[in-house]
Order: sequence, then structure tokens, then C-alpha cells
Amino acid sequence: MTRVDKITGVGYYGSNTIFSDFADTDGDGTGTKNAIGNYAGGQEIFYIQPPTGVVYRVHRMLVSYEDAAGMQAQEYGNTGDALTNGVQIRIQNDTETLSDITDGVPIKTNAHWGRMCYDVDVKSWGSGNELLCARWTFAKSGAAIVLDGSRNERLEILLNDSFTGLISHYFLLQGNIV
Repeated sequence: MTRVDKITGVGYYGSNTIFSDFADTDGDGTGTKNAIGNYAGGQEIFYIQPPTGVVYRVHRMLVSYEDAAGMQAQEYGNTGDALTNGVQIRIQNDTETLSDITDGVPIKTNAHWGRMCYDVDVKSWGSGNELLCARWTFAKSGAAIVLDGSRNERLEILLNDSFTGLISHYFLLQGNIV
């Protein structure tokens, strides 16, 4: 699949072309991007995967979720509780997990994003909803995450809890096409 420039509508591949794509349920931008479903009965995977013949270098992931005001460290969003199973992030291909980025310790609370990506902030404007934003810069750990489409490699966000109490819940992945 060729990526399409959002301004010109022209398809392209190019060395060092920047991408900024939300993880979705189809991995190519065509699936559901807002992860606010009830996945407690069965795991849902949001992911990004380059097409065959294309390599992505993923430099960072921006996580954002919105909920009613009053988010606390020990809950996820403003739900009053931690997640039961939590958010897991991994590099996967068709046959195996290549790397468990969360190292078997899922993110179950607002505060847990801080142990994985130092940049975490709750945005509050004095009234209305709040927005938690986390910036996980993989490249700061020594190298970007490399995904080879010819090997069916993908970055996956595994969800196995209910997120129906959230207003929005997104995972934006940014990097370049090699």
C-alpha cells in the first residue's frame, strides 16, 4: 500500500519521508483509531505496520486520552480504578514477539506512563475535561524502532480492558520511512 500525502493526495514512498500515523485496528490507517471500546471480553490490538518493501523507523509515540476532570495517579483516566490487565506494547511479526517494550509490566494507571516515558502531563484548563499526554521517545533510548514490512513487523498496542469511560484514547506514532 502506498501512503498518500494528506495535502496533495499523491501516493509516495521516499527515503526519509516523515510519517505521523495513529495506530489503528487494521495497522494501515483504515481501521478504528480511537481506542474507547470494551475490550475486557477479548484482546484488541491497535498497531502500525509498513507495507511490504517498506521500512519504518519509529522515533516516538504520543499517547493521549481525554476524560472528565479529576484524573488521579492511581487510576486510568478518571475512572476511579486502575486497569485490570493494562496496556502492553510490543514489536510483533506473524510468528513471534520480537520485543516486549513494556517488559511484561503493563501500564495500568495514569502514573504508569511515567515509568516508561518520562514526559507525561495532565492538561487541565480550569473547567471541562482533562487530557493526559505522554511522549515516549524510543530514539532517546539509543535507537528508533525499526519495522520491516517485508517481514510483517509491526508495533502493537494490546488492550484487554474496558475503555468505554474515556472520551478519547489515541496512540500517534511518528518517524520516517527509510
